[in-house]
Amino acid sequence: MRRILSINRFALIYLVVLSMTGISARAGEDQTREAMKGSIVYLEISSYGYDQLRPWKNTDVQQRDGVGCATGAYQVITPAWNLIDAKLIKAKVSGQNEYIPVKIKTIDYEIDLALLELEPNTMKKPLKPVRFADKFQRGAKLNYYWLNPVGEMTTGQGYMDRAELQHSTVSYTYLLNMVVTNTSQETSIGQLYCDGLTPIGIACWSEGTRETGLIPAVTINDFLARAKDANYPGIPAVGFATEDLLDPAMRTYLKMPATMKNGVQVTNVYTIGTGSESLKAGDVILRIDGKELDAYGKFLYPAYDRILFHHLITSHKIGDDIVFDIWRDGSKQQLHVQAKNFDVGQMLVPYYEYGHQPEYVVTGGFVFQKLTRSYLANWGKDWDGKVAPHLLHYLRDMAFKPTAQRREIVILSYCLPAQINLGYTDLGQMVVSKFNGMPISRISDIIKAQKLNPGAKYDVVEFEMDNPTVVIPRQQLPQADAMIATSYGIRKLVNVNP
Repeated sequence: MRRILSINRFALIYLVVLSMTGISARAGEDQTREAMKGSIVYLEISSYGYDQLRPWKNTDVQQRDGVGCATGAYQVITPAWNLIDAKLIKAKVSGQNEYIPVKIKTIDYEIDLALLELEPNTMKKPLKPVRFADKFQRGAKLNYYWLNPVGEMTTGQGYMDRAELQHSTVSYTYLLNMVVTNTSQETSIGQLYCDGLTPIGIACWSEGTRETGLIPAVTINDFLARAKDANYPGIPAVGFATEDLLDPAMRTYLKMPATMKNGVQVTNVYTIGTGSESLKAGDVILRIDGKELDAYGKFLYPAYDRILFHHLITSHKIGDDIVFDIWRDGSKQQLHVQAKNFDVGQMLVPYYEYGHQPEYVVTGGFVFQKLTRSYLANWGKDWDGKVAPHLLHYLRDMAFKPTAQRREIVILSYCLPAQINLGYTDLGQMVVSKFNGMPISRISDIIKAQKLNPGAKYDVVEFEMDNPTVVIPRQQLPQADAMIATSYGIRKLVNVNP
């Protein structure tokens, strides 16, 4: 009997301790949630862009919300994706009902991050900056925090699953993401994730409660360090494409020893980006900065296991020397490659033109445009299976290969029906090769070409792939253009950068 009482007493003590531990944990979570009130802001974003098929028209205004995390007394960080085509940004902080004006200080779509600046004179008190730490543990329980539109701090939980490089949703880059699973609620863009009391990343995408992607501390801290430069330099861009090198026959063809199992093959070298001036198609990259690549192009990152080699390039500073150990022409060689980047506008087919009106020329009802990925994406879900194959070829195979002879792909998008273009109204999606005999390298060339042959009666437009030639009567153009502008609501018939 005494033994039973002793056991029961022990069980009671255990339950009391367990209860106190639970209360202590909840108290700790409550304290953290309360502390986060001074570090998290709610963002309200109003945005509008341009209709890709009618580039003289704006799209409807859209309202989005998001979360910003304080990195300074009046600065917050948030994913760039949420700020695409933003025209007005307002913030709300805990304990203040009035909205605070916000402006973009630095934005980088290549790493999907933006640094925002809140108007100090409209804030009752400064924010409390958080410090991000590079921490990753599979299976760890994470808490995430956000401020809702009425200024209430809310939390959720999820579990760390893995880290991997994923293709960016807003640019052409591959970015390091930590992936969280089984979140208690669907994550909003920018929510702060913490491992215990340690901030480790912010949410950049979500698939309901199944998976959420985080921009990790290593990327955030690197961005903040670069953003201190008045002329933000950006990150290096990869100037080549690779494919897995798993086939023993291909390794034999490349004269690689049977014992050499590492290395990934270069299949395409661009004309812009890191390595574009040094690498050749057929090279096998064995190591970058001493880090061995496997046949999938991955290297061992101690914190995250194996990830794609892109991180070894994008983590450098512009101008850094990067050492490539390669296999070329039957022997090992070493290349010293300078870390380079490029503006997205330098691409033959730009991946995006956020915040800019598309360039176009409307003459005689013929709508000429610069080909961009945004234009092709206008075909909606699974657009890459719907657009004209020859246009997809330029995006897929030639986007990173501008030359001095060809800086852009100019297309006849479609034809606005009018008396001047009878018989041509079914034409569209055709790549322009010449205008009045002048090879077209960029859309601004059309303006120059229209001034050629002043005595000629017609503007003559030639296209690739043996498409029919278009002939536009010059004498009718002034009257026809005025009528077309009025009929189709085109305020400006030409929008071309010099």
